[in-house]
Amino acid sequence: MLWSTRLFGCLVLWLGFSVSASAFQVAAPLGIDAEAVAAYRAGDLDTARSLWLELLEAEPRVVRGAERGRVLFNLGNLALRAQADLEAVGWYTASLRLRPRDADTWANLEFARLGTGLEPADRGDLKDTLARLFGAWTRGESRIIAWLALMPLALALGFEALRGGRAARWACLVALFLASLGSIPWVSSCLSANEESVLVIAERGAAVHTEPRSDAERMATSPAGEILERLAVYPDWLQVRLTSGRRGWLRGNDAFTLDR
Repeated sequence: MLWSTRLFGCLVLWLGFSVSASAFQVAAPLGIDAEAVAAYRAGDLDTARSLWLELLEAEPRVVRGAERGRVLFNLGNLALRAQADLEAVGWYTASLRLRPRDADTWANLEFARLGTGLEPADRGDLKDTLARLFGAWTRGESRIIAWLALMPLALALGFEALRGGRAARWACLVALFLASLGSIPWVSSCLSANEESVLVIAERGAAVHTEPRSDAERMATSPAGEILERLAVYPDWLQVRLTSGRRGWLRGNDAFTLDR
């Protein structure tokens, strides 16, 4: 009896400590965020920016998902107020990766792109419409959709195995089509999960060199607003894969990292 009482007491203490630690972890970033919001409303943009950047760098496990996307959105608003439209495009694009259906972020992104002379992110054609439709889900959401899409297929296969017949075969074909359609967002998110991207924010485009040196051969110029895959990081330089498939180096200041 005594040992069970002690075990129960230790468990209560451990749970209390865990809850207290979690509460402290949550309260700390909330305090920093409140300070940043107050500074932003007071017009102290430099303080607001430094606090939100501190929040992103210091609390990657606590500030995540949609909440992290909101902080990225706020940094985009800061850049927009500072007339750094290309940087704002980067922040909004990064935010949409975490909050892909947020209407305010989409609206501000299109406004920022318009200010830089870039084409709209969503031009309204079939290609962009489908890309926005299938990309409107986070990785977790797309996984749930894929599992739900597989359920009718499992039921149809079971029905076909038990009853057979033409109707059962048609049911299997329809369920297979729906499962394939529902798996597209998840497959797309898996393919891009390990891909780190950068956005070119140099107004006149970024010079791409064969080596991470200013005097190295210039192999191409990547236009402003182009999204490239980042392959490696070197002091003040980034190795990227161009749309042509070739690899090159551009200055770190000419690109904005989208994975934050």
